[in-house]
Amino acid sequence: MKFLFSIAVLITGLLPAPLAAASDLITSRTVLEDRAGTMSVVDVAHRDGTPVGSTMSMGSSDSVHWMRLQVHAPAHGNQVVLYILPTYLNEVRLYVADSGDPTGWKTRVTGSRYAFSQRDRATTSLSFVVNLAGPEATYYLRIKTRTAFVIRVEALEPEEADRRDHQRDLLEMFFATSMLFLLLWAIHSYFLDRQPVVVLFAVFQAVYMLFGIVAMGYLAPLNPASFPALVPWIDDILYLSINFTSVLFCRELFKPYEPPPVLMRGLKLLLWVGPVLLAAMVLGFNSFAINGNAVLTKIIWLYFVVVAFSLRKENRPSRRLLQAFFVFVLLNNAVFWYAMMSSRLVSKADLGAVQILVGDGLVIGGMFALMLHQRTHHTLREAQRGALELLLVQEKFKIERELKKQIQVQAHTDDLTGLCNRRHFLELAEHELTRAIRFKRPLTLLVIDIDNFKAINDGLGHNAGDAVLKEVSMLMRETLRDEDILGRTGGDEFAAVIVETEGEDATELAQRLCTTVAEARILHSETGLVPVSISVGVAELKGRSTDFSSLSDEADRAMYSAKQAGRNRIFFID
Repeated sequence: MKFLFSIAVLITGLLPAPLAAASDLITSRTVLEDRAGTMSVVDVAHRDGTPVGSTMSMGSSDSVHWMRLQVHAPAHGNQVVLYILPTYLNEVRLYVADSGDPTGWKTRVTGSRYAFSQRDRATTSLSFVVNLAGPEATYYLRIKTRTAFVIRVEALEPEEADRRDHQRDLLEMFFATSMLFLLLWAIHSYFLDRQPVVVLFAVFQAVYMLFGIVAMGYLAPLNPASFPALVPWIDDILYLSINFTSVLFCRELFKPYEPPPVLMRGLKLLLWVGPVLLAAMVLGFNSFAINGNAVLTKIIWLYFVVVAFSLRKENRPSRRLLQAFFVFVLLNNAVFWYAMMSSRLVSKADLGAVQILVGDGLVIGGMFALMLHQRTHHTLREAQRGALELLLVQEKFKIERELKKQIQVQAHTDDLTGLCNRRHFLELAEHELTRAIRFKRPLTLLVIDIDNFKAINDGLGHNAGDAVLKEVSMLMRETLRDEDILGRTGGDEFAAVIVETEGEDATELAQRLCTTVAEARILHSETGLVPVSISVGVAELKGRSTDFSSLSDEADRAMYSAKQAGRNRIFFID
């Protein structure tokens, strides 16, 4: 946003600077208004006009304005350029007295409604090139246009006219570049935070930038000779669109501040005036549309000030800053409106339409951008803060979920061996038994006890006993299949549900458990090798409909039978 402050500094320097720097060859100017538009150059030549300066203001009307110019010869040569601004004048016709012509007058025409190829000079400014036969000559200009304008007519040497065009080109380049920068900034800001108000600001900037380019005559070279009214038509549409887009934008700008609903409805009503004026222009009521839009401009900026002072909620930028901005723009526009109506002020300030266009557009656009930057910066900061808070909440939720998961695991797991504890094993075993009975599937229950564990625990110590429990648990878990259920049901007692298995396969798996444990070399750091074996009781479902308690009792009796038979073996209850 530092670039916006640079723009403000440049505007301050450019606005007071007049486009003219060299002496004007016109010794006197007089103007005559022809309200009916029926006067001829002969009529004008015999009437006295009102003296005016090099710059004068003319209101919007259907009148024709005649200007009499007394021009003296330049210091070098006899060629003079009658330099005329603004470029959007519809028609400017030059009359030069000629005694050799039967009518007594030679005439040429230029203007925004005439093909660019017909101009005396291939420049965006309007001009006529004349040759003075004597030390002084009189010329008449007939000016016809629909819009209010600040007109500037000078007689310059060709080199000075070229220099003046170069100045205008630089000013237009500055205007277009600055407005384009604001437009690109708005597009970039929208992709950052997706605020609709930024899009509407971008539309407003685009319309005003295009209007400035067209109004300053830089689209004239593209005006086709077959349809010379194309560029003026585009200019009028863009002129009518400025108010429409500014109301659209400001209406969205005001929404977060919650202005009174009746004032928001008024903005909606003002929004519809634009399409009505556009329809009037399409139907041929051009003067009505142009003049109506000029009145609408004054109304909407005054209305914006009223809305700004009725805001009920604080936001970014602050209500006070918003109010100061709209008051400033209203006063800024009031100065320009007064300048357009006051020939004395325009002439004294040497203020041209180009400076008015550049100043008004950049002041409004730049200040709008500054306000939006403050809002988008605040929104982005709030979004970052919200994202951080969301991240913290998610992280907290993740930690709580992991903690809950750990608690659930701890609730289901034996701390020492990592196997299912008794409660969880019974839940899983009963569920598997119910499934096997319902679908008539095989199932085998093993009850396992470590042989002589009390002697190990008492003789070698509890550390050795814990080491044996952990090692035996690991060996059994590695021997059983993943789908089998293994749990610690007591001090040195274990149980396993062998799913989908009975008969020889179950016997083989139970025997493998005994062999694996018996052949294992369980080493304890304090006592060395510890001989360990297990006794396994086996109970098969065999298609019966029984409960887990009964099946468990069968397997338990089988396990005690295995111990009585000499330990380190499996035993079935038939």
